[in-house]
Amino acid sequence: MTVKTLSVVDSRMTAEAEVVIDFRDVVARFGSFHAMGPTNLSVRRGEFLAIVGPSGCGKSTLLNMVAGTLEPAEGSVLYKGKQVKNLNHDVGYITQKNFCLPWRTVEANVRLPLEFRKFSKDEMQLRVRNALKKVGLKGFEKAYPKQLSGGMLQRVMIARTLAYSPDIYLMDEPFGSLDAQLRMRMHDELLKLWQETGATFVFVTHDLHEAITLADRVVVMSKRPGRPKLIVDIELDRPRDVVAIQADPAFGVYFKQLWAALDVQ
Repeated sequence: MTVKTLSVVDSRMTAEAEVVIDFRDVVARFGSFHAMGPTNLSVRRGEFLAIVGPSGCGKSTLLNMVAGTLEPAEGSVLYKGKQVKNLNHDVGYITQKNFCLPWRTVEANVRLPLEFRKFSKDEMQLRVRNALKKVGLKGFEKAYPKQLSGGMLQRVMIARTLAYSPDIYLMDEPFGSLDAQLRMRMHDELLKLWQETGATFVFVTHDLHEAITLADRVVVMSKRPGRPKLIVDIELDRPRDVVAIQADPAFGVYFKQLWAALDVQ
């Protein structure tokens, strides 16, 4: 099998008409500390993009810039052609941390962003019910966070984001604290969700297996100051069986290529 590799410039040129997120010469600094960039990277509508790289290379920084919680020191971040200057309410942001409010039930936690957005009572009920059904939490509406497992809490976080139907899902190592078996089950559920919604997913991870299993493309970031070092198209058939796919010879080829890019810093 031939593994196709795209340079950063090539990937931007071939997907220009479909770009929903565009990092243009972006630099991140914290005081005098040069954390990331300059970075040029585009994300295509409806794709599943994974970002990997060493700690401190700017993976989470990229997500924060799309969400509008961090401004670049140089360059610009465009969302649907417009520069991100304030909080971006069109995106959903999911991390490995559990931000469920312990005094609210599952359905009340999922309803929270809908309350902020002033949805009607009937619309909130419908959206919460549909979101919980999609993530497999039907029947747990009245449960409290302390009664749920780690995997179920992650489903609540995903359902809370799913409820307001964002165009973009930003995911910062959402399964990093889960055991291997539970993580694979969450991979399967996440891929089904991605296929059903048609949304764009940008997924940060330290796990190459996870990146290859989930993504259409994998971006390897260099060491600090981080910038895209390699972009690889993952040309594995969809829909994907998250267990069987790891036995595909192509999976091993991708892993070796990505590992070499991570290892040679």
